[in-house]
Parts: sequence; structure tokens; C-alpha cells
Amino acid sequence: GPCPGPPPMGPCPGPPLMGPCPGPPPMGPFMGPPPMMPQGGMGMPPPMDMGAGQGNDKEAWFANLPTDELLPAELALREAVISWIRRWPECRPSHRSAGSSPQLSDTGQDNEIRRCRAELLPSKIRLAEWIERRIGGEVELKSIGNGQHEVFLRGSAPPETRTRSGASSGKRSRSGGGSGGASQEEKEDFFASLPGDEFSPGEESLRAALLYFLDRWTSSSPPSGDDCSNQEEISKARRMVLPRGCPVSLKEWIDRRIGGEIETRAGSSGSWIFGIRGKLPGGTSSAKRRRT
Repeated sequence: GPCPGPPPMGPCPGPPLMGPCPGPPPMGPFMGPPPMMPQGGMGMPPPMDMGAGQGNDKEAWFANLPTDELLPAELALREAVISWIRRWPECRPSHRSAGSSPQLSDTGQDNEIRRCRAELLPSKIRLAEWIERRIGGEVELKSIGNGQHEVFLRGSAPPETRTRSGASSGKRSRSGGGSGGASQEEKEDFFASLPGDEFSPGEESLRAALLYFLDRWTSSSPPSGDDCSNQEEISKARRMVLPRGCPVSLKEWIDRRIGGEIETRAGSSGSWIFGIRGKLPGGTSSAKRRRT
């Protein structure tokens, strides 16, 4: 029969129907920038501004620590101190007599305490301050004069038999210059004018300058008092604490106020030498010590 041709086609349906454009997905309210990590890193207190207002900066540093817990870095230092106290009979230096109590200055010989202290404490914060304010319920300090403290686990210290700093200072040497013919009473009056439980801002500066000087000292022989007399930072800080006419010499101030960190010893020809406590050699050198 005849060819039927192509099948009939209906009308073109056109493109599929589309609904209205939904636009971008809805957004919630603006939440602000992401939180920032506090200065100092994980488990560390914020750094301390060592400029003006040192006393206020110190209090601000302590105020930034949590009041109901210890930071991880504090826990590490606490554990190092307590472990060292418990191990004292085994790690007591050979020059210390048997049965002698540990002193805060002895902690400088413990590597773990030094490491933890360096990671946590700014240079202007003393270990004694941190112990008393942060772990004083577990660790007890007893002043034995010369700026030194014995260290005990709380409740284990022997009965108090020693006088506090300054009560028996009549044996102090006048070597080092600066004190002239001052009487012992004048010297005691001067020390009594200083804060009893902290350093004045001038003392903080002098202590830091002396420690910095010793840290940079490279000679095998310890420095003498003359070696630091021409150092600008030391001289400037010294004038703030021990002005002209002061009855106390630099050596006497070191012995009395920071003797737990820096020790002095008689040198040759009436001079004196000094160094970090526990690191000063037994002998003295007659040659003038120079920095390289």
C-alpha cells in the first residue's frame, strides 16, 4: 500500500519549567572573628613586660595565672621541685654535710628544675615567689639569712631555731668598698629600709644587671668586684640602690639580698670575686679577670 509517512508529532513541549531562583543558602548571624590563642602558647602564662612599672608587671603576671588550678608548665615545675626535695638525700652535693637540709639555691644544680623554670618564669620572677604564691600549701620555705631559704615539703621542716635575715650579720666583711667606716647600726638601718618580702624596682634592676653580666662572662676565672664596676648597666642600677654615701657596699648588698643566687668570696689583695651560687670555684686568682 502507500507509504504512511512519519508518525504525527505533537506540539513542542519546550524546556522544562523552572521554579524561581532560590539564591544563596541563608547565613546565620555574624559570629565575629575566630578566638585567638592567648599569648604564651598552650599552658603558658602571657609574657611579662620588663620595662617600667616592674612591680605592677609582676603582679599582673601572677594575676593572669588561673586561681583554681595550675597551668601545665606550672605542674611540671611543681613536680620537678617536689621530686627534687624527696631525692635530696641521694642528690645532696658532696660538699654539703650529711643531714643538711636542701636550700633553694641548690635547685640550680637540678637539670629538670632549671628547664621547667626557664620555660615558665620570666627573669624578674624569683622561684621563691612562685613557690610561696602558687604551691605554698605543699612546699615550705624557711629563711636562713643571706637571702637564702631552706626548702621542705609542707609540715616536714624541723622546729625553727634560726633567726631571720639580718639578726646575726655582725660578721659581714667590709671588703668591696663603698661602706667606708659605717657602723653596723647604720648598715642595719639601711637594710631595714628595704622591702622585707620583695625587691624594690632599683634592686630588681641591679639583680638583673648582675645576673646578665655573669651570664655573659666567658673567662675560666670568676669576675672580681672591679670587673663589674665599669659596666654601665650595673653602675646605673647600683647608683639607684647604693647612692654615694650609702653605708653598704655592693658586696654586702649581694650577700644580704641576693645571696641565694649569687655568692661572693674573698679574692687576692683585698679584692672579692663573685659568681652564681654553687658554681664559684674554691680557689682564687691573683690575675685580673677580663671579659672576652
